[in-house]
Amino acid sequence: MATLTRRFIIICLIFVIFALWMAAAVANAGHASRGWRDGPFHACVFHPDLNCRASR
Repeated sequence: MATLTRRFIIICLIFVIFALWMAAAVANAGHASRGWRDGPFHACVFHPDLNCRASR
C-alpha cells in the first residue's frame, strides 16, 4: 500500500507541475509578441498632441 501511495503522490506532483506550466503558457499566449516595438508608433498615431519626431 505504501508503494501505491508513493507512486500516486509522484504522479500528482508531476501533473501539478505540468498544469502550472500549461497555465503559464496559456496566460502568456494573449500577449503581443512585438508590443514593445509598436509602442512609440502607436502613441504618435493615436495621440497626435505628443509632437513625436523620427529618431535615428
